[in-house]
Amino acid sequence: MSTDFSVEDKLGLLENTIDYFWTQFAGIVVLLMQLGFAFLEGGCVRYKNMQSIMIKVYLNTCIAVICWWLVGYGICMGSGQFAGTDYYAGSNFTGTKHYSHWVLQTSVGAAANSIVSGGAVERMSIIGYCFLSIAFSSFIYPICAHWTWGGGWLQELGYIDLAGSGTIHFMSALGALVLTVMLGARKNRWNEKYANEFNPSNTTYICLSTLSLYTCWIFFNAGSTTALSGTMAYASGRATTNTIIAGASGGLTLMVLHYYKNRNEKSKFSLVMICNGNLAGLVAVTGSCDGIELWAAFVIGILGGLTYWGFGILIHKFKVDDPVDAFPIHGGCGLIGAQFPGWFNTEKGILYGHGAKQWGIQLLGTVVWLGWSIVLHAIVIFILKILGLLNVTPEEEEKGLDYAQCGGGGFDYQLLPPILSTSGYENVKSAINQKQDNAPQYGQENDQQQVF
Repeated sequence: MSTDFSVEDKLGLLENTIDYFWTQFAGIVVLLMQLGFAFLEGGCVRYKNMQSIMIKVYLNTCIAVICWWLVGYGICMGSGQFAGTDYYAGSNFTGTKHYSHWVLQTSVGAAANSIVSGGAVERMSIIGYCFLSIAFSSFIYPICAHWTWGGGWLQELGYIDLAGSGTIHFMSALGALVLTVMLGARKNRWNEKYANEFNPSNTTYICLSTLSLYTCWIFFNAGSTTALSGTMAYASGRATTNTIIAGASGGLTLMVLHYYKNRNEKSKFSLVMICNGNLAGLVAVTGSCDGIELWAAFVIGILGGLTYWGFGILIHKFKVDDPVDAFPIHGGCGLIGAQFPGWFNTEKGILYGHGAKQWGIQLLGTVVWLGWSIVLHAIVIFILKILGLLNVTPEEEEKGLDYAQCGGGGFDYQLLPPILSTSGYENVKSAINQKQDNAPQYGQENDQQQVF
């Protein structure tokens, strides 16, 4: 039997190899976003809870992997308008694209899960969060992903959301919002006497994690093209360039806003605000980055930064205790990002004379995510509350989950070398101990970390 392949067959095999490798490689890099989320959320919380939130992010990564292998990928990528009916537990993967696509979709699913974890900071039990993570990874998010990318009804209508401004960020942030509201505010959160106690504990972590997320986000967006052969190389390059530009313009927008607001204060610059602005721009451009011009990415980054600023003020006004600003960043910016294909897409957008039909489809998708996420998360979280698996005890919250449930803090200052354990480090150690004892003073002012 002849084993010769025609030129066309060889070219087709080469294209498939390139596409599958690109998709798989992008998925591997996207998984590194979990490192960014862990350190971002760890830097936002108080020292006494730093280890516990990193545990939650790590656990949701493991849970997402197993759930996506068993059911999530089948629901997402199987045939059917409402939910997929095949590819469960890796069935029918052999000889297909699905090994590579599973890597990407699972990594994306884990990242979406980490958005929800932001609402669980400092007062949700670890066991309860695990059950919520299972629900999110098994059906809440996979069904949404199927509707957008797996051949579901929204995709058939023409809904555009390349890497998930609406499907991932807005939908997941709504879950984080429901969670943080049902958990209730942390003790003394809105008492002005204790305001400094709730400032981010480690801005270095926040900076390093944001830079890592910025890099991984490029693969998140460009990798969502799932192909690099032929003309898809152009789409991937366009997505990459637009992602980088939007993130930069978002960060600069928040720098300018914060500087103007605090121009007569000693805290003229805020590292936290620049980082959050960067993330805001990235979220806002995620859904449209492969179909817009470069100038539009710059504008979208600015709009993302402004939206984050506005939503941040709004949730503080209503005293919603969102410790990592999950909803202003992912919810507010995901909301507007889901609309941008209807405006800025060069082939279907209003600004290019194509009418408002595409925007109407985008609005429909937004309403769907709003209803689906709020209802499903509220049901699951209410069940956890009934079972006593939602909140930790007031004593555990005050002590800190690291010390109450995780065997100690993320830092052991007793192990510092003697030369470092004097003067400055002793002051830091003393201040941290004061925070753990819930004392009103923090030791020194930290005004520049106050976001709003």
